[in-house]
Amino acid sequence: MIVKKLLIIAAAVAGVFSYWKAQESKARKSIWSTATDKVV
Repeated sequence: MIVKKLLIIAAAVAGVFSYWKAQESKARKSIWSTATDKVV
Protein backbone atom coordinates (compact mmCIF):
# COMPACT_ATOMS: atom_id res chain seq x y z
CA MET A 1 0.00 0.00 0.00
CA ILE A 2 2.81 2.42 0.88
CA VAL A 3 4.64 1.59 -2.35
CA LYS A 4 1.50 2.33 -4.35
CA LYS A 5 1.15 5.74 -2.67
CA LEU A 6 4.81 6.53 -3.34
CA LEU A 7 4.40 5.62 -7.00
CA ILE A 8 1.35 7.87 -7.29
CA ILE A 9 3.23 10.73 -5.63
CA ALA A 10 6.25 10.19 -7.88
CA ALA A 11 4.02 10.20 -10.97
CA ALA A 12 2.35 13.43 -9.83
CA VAL A 13 5.71 15.11 -9.21
CA ALA A 14 6.98 13.97 -12.61
CA GLY A 15 3.82 15.33 -14.24
CA VAL A 16 4.20 18.72 -12.59
CA PHE A 17 7.89 18.85 -13.51
CA SER A 18 7.09 17.97 -17.13
CA TYR A 19 4.41 20.67 -17.23
CA TRP A 20 6.84 23.28 -15.89
CA LYS A 21 9.49 22.31 -18.43
CA ALA A 22 6.95 22.50 -21.27
CA GLN A 23 5.82 25.96 -20.15
CA GLU A 24 9.42 27.13 -19.86
CA SER A 25 10.19 25.83 -23.33
CA LYS A 26 7.11 27.52 -24.74
CA ALA A 27 8.05 30.85 -23.14
CA ARG A 28 11.65 30.58 -24.31
CA LYS A 29 10.49 29.81 -27.87
CA SER A 30 8.16 32.83 -27.80
CA ILE A 31 10.92 35.14 -26.56
CA TRP A 32 13.38 33.76 -29.12
CA SER A 33 10.96 34.22 -32.02
CA THR A 34 10.20 37.78 -30.89
CA ALA A 35 13.89 38.60 -30.63
CA THR A 36 14.69 37.17 -34.05
CA ASP A 37 11.71 38.58 -35.99
CA LYS A 38 12.75 40.56 -39.02
CA VAL A 39 12.04 44.26 -38.72
CA VAL A 40 10.13 45.51 -41.76
